[in-house]
Amino acid sequence: MFAIHSLRLLLAALILASGGSPHAAEDAGPAMSLAAPQHAPLVAVARAGERLAAVGDHGVVVLSDDGQAWRQARSVPVDGLLTAVSFTDARQGWAVGHGGVLLHSEDGGETWTRQADLEGQPVLLSVWFENNRHGIVTGAYGYAAQTRDGGNSWQRLSVGAEGDDYHLNQVFPGPNGSLFIVAEMGNAFRSRDGGSSWETLDTGASGSLWTGLGLRDGRVLLAGMSGRVLLSDDQGDSWRELDSGSHEAITALAQLPDGRVALVGNGGLVGWSDPGVGRFTATIREDRLNLAALASQAGSGLLLFGPSGVLLQASGIGPQP
Repeated sequence: MFAIHSLRLLLAALILASGGSPHAAEDAGPAMSLAAPQHAPLVAVARAGERLAAVGDHGVVVLSDDGQAWRQARSVPVDGLLTAVSFTDARQGWAVGHGGVLLHSEDGGETWTRQADLEGQPVLLSVWFENNRHGIVTGAYGYAAQTRDGGNSWQRLSVGAEGDDYHLNQVFPGPNGSLFIVAEMGNAFRSRDGGSSWETLDTGASGSLWTGLGLRDGRVLLAGMSGRVLLSDDQGDSWRELDSGSHEAITALAQLPDGRVALVGNGGLVGWSDPGVGRFTATIREDRLNLAALASQAGSGLLLFGPSGVLLQASGIGPQP
């Protein structure tokens, strides 16, 4: 019934699903109503206070206050693919997707309103809000924009050299107010002024980078194709490669309460770092599902998100039934 279009690994599918261009058709809306929404394809997750909010295909948004019981958001005005979500607190959140779609929630994800679509209807891949006014979105073909009025208006950002059109896969915060963007062809960018200007970083990588994470101790991780994980001890000035334990593409990273980092990726990849985040141990789930996102769960478990919806996996051991 469902066909998942992964926001990071299958960007080409995003474009093909839009009729061969990066511009999606108008979303008919509202979101598809499901009896078991936790089993819908899900591609991104964020915390809204203690609540988890995950988004995916057909405008589906699922919510959980304990990581076990899941329900569908009461009102979502679009039925297209939602690719990313960001909350600034327990109530204020934004989600983005196909065709420049921008949604806003003021009640922890229970209901969503559609703000004005971004100009040009770009395929949006990532969203990050610093507070209830300042946010940044990134997407296909070098698209990046920021708002300083809560998403009511947007200004284009210049990321990379003139003429570059790398897909900008994720924007995320780093130490000391810095911001990072990971992109195709081993490209990564850093901003030290809240996103107004960006500098290109020398990562030493050639394959696409899909995800990144600012650690609590000030270090920064990047990850992507071929199981590559890069670590910076100096806020992005230099990078060294860590052993991820796998050659599968890595799609998401999360730091656990105990300081370790977990990762997920293609082919059922799930991995955990050592306490110092110097190396990883990887496992492959028997189902070998392509995983798109993860979140830590009480009791040292992980919640995984992908084409089968929400999956539970104990931290450091095999998948749970």
